[in-house]
Amino acid sequence: MFQRGDVIEVSDPLKPKAINKKGFVGSQLQLAYNNKLGKWILMTGAGVAGTFSTPQWPLGKYDNPDLIKQNINQKGLRGVRFYDATDPAKIAPLSEWSCDQGDPKREIQTGSGTHRNFYDGGRHAYLDTAPDNSFTHMESSVRYYSNGIQIVDVSEPAQPKFVANWWLPGQREGEDEAYKKWREYGDKKSFTTLHGPMYVPRKVEDGGKYGYSAFSALGMMIHDLSDVKNPKLIGRFYPKMQPGAIPFHTIDIVRLDRGFVITNPEALNPDCNEPYQPLWIVDVKNPAQPTAISQLPVPVPPPDAPYQTFCDKRGRFGSHNPPHAKAPGVAHANFTVYSFFSAGMQMFDIKDPRRPRNVGYFIPPQPGSLDDYLSYPRDTDNVFVEWDRKLMWVGTGTGLYLVVSPFLGKPVLEPMAVKQWSLPGLNVGHG
Repeated sequence: MFQRGDVIEVSDPLKPKAINKKGFVGSQLQLAYNNKLGKWILMTGAGVAGTFSTPQWPLGKYDNPDLIKQNINQKGLRGVRFYDATDPAKIAPLSEWSCDQGDPKREIQTGSGTHRNFYDGGRHAYLDTAPDNSFTHMESSVRYYSNGIQIVDVSEPAQPKFVANWWLPGQREGEDEAYKKWREYGDKKSFTTLHGPMYVPRKVEDGGKYGYSAFSALGMMIHDLSDVKNPKLIGRFYPKMQPGAIPFHTIDIVRLDRGFVITNPEALNPDCNEPYQPLWIVDVKNPAQPTAISQLPVPVPPPDAPYQTFCDKRGRFGSHNPPHAKAPGVAHANFTVYSFFSAGMQMFDIKDPRRPRNVGYFIPPQPGSLDDYLSYPRDTDNVFVEWDRKLMWVGTGTGLYLVVSPFLGKPVLEPMAVKQWSLPGLNVGHG
């Protein structure tokens, strides 16, 4: 398990141990096996800081333009790094890629760098980036740049090559006519940017055709990648919503065999000081016409909780992440989980996608202190599910927890070789 420069060995899940500390640089990790090279390749992201709200500057970049200057002048890589992680105890750097296509060693680069990316060990990596300083039609106060999609050829990870950029008309300066047609135009609240990466369930070189992207307040977008150098927008799920939070943060693509994806938002403000954005189950059997099936139910506190709603618990209430798309085993067809910040990890029965049910939860101890408002809003942040061993790893502000549930099945608490992975063609040839 890789996180923030560290590698944790979890073969024996009851005795996890760190085997490499500060072994790599970067966040938003993507790890996959490259069968052509016979190596595990790690991709990490690097980007500019947010223009976040503070008690002094509650509207971020709108209250304090110096935050924009800091973004433009921030030093360091704005892109991704590639590593050979075949030996997780001895991770070796391979290359760096700047999303503005310039020298990645330059002190000051342009654009946003990356936030959420996708790499499956194949020919292409799909990056979430603003590739230059003209992508500024971002309404929300907490970021300066408005990101789009960048596709990079990484068939040789030591020598990445540019393939394509795609963005929604209106995201760049000089595209005012298109920008003014957005329903979000000028509201200074909507998160008008790609947030999650473009998820491509099957490699293009293996016949994959579609990419699914979470464009925040701009909706979920589906692209045809038949010509990967010219991605074509063919479908968009864009329901009415109130400005606030990140309405489309991530797309869970692991149940396309059932004909749907699940989208989730990210809550941004503490104490429910913004609209609650739903998690949608969306029918994508016709990619050109994605259609709502239902919404996952809003979690409620357990009966013995000292608060009536999670809004009263303090911190952020709302979803953040589904299980990682690339995982050992095949995703459970009828069960999923989400990290929910102050509500811990929430479990859902999706056997009937028209009537999903909230069937369980894990709420860890609350981190931080009420005297420091930055110490507690990011409590339950991530979840990684080993579908084959029926194990759920939950990343929180108070540590990494191993959670099991009868809804997922009987856990395997001993080492086990991975025989199958969660996406078609993923990690073929490993081991």
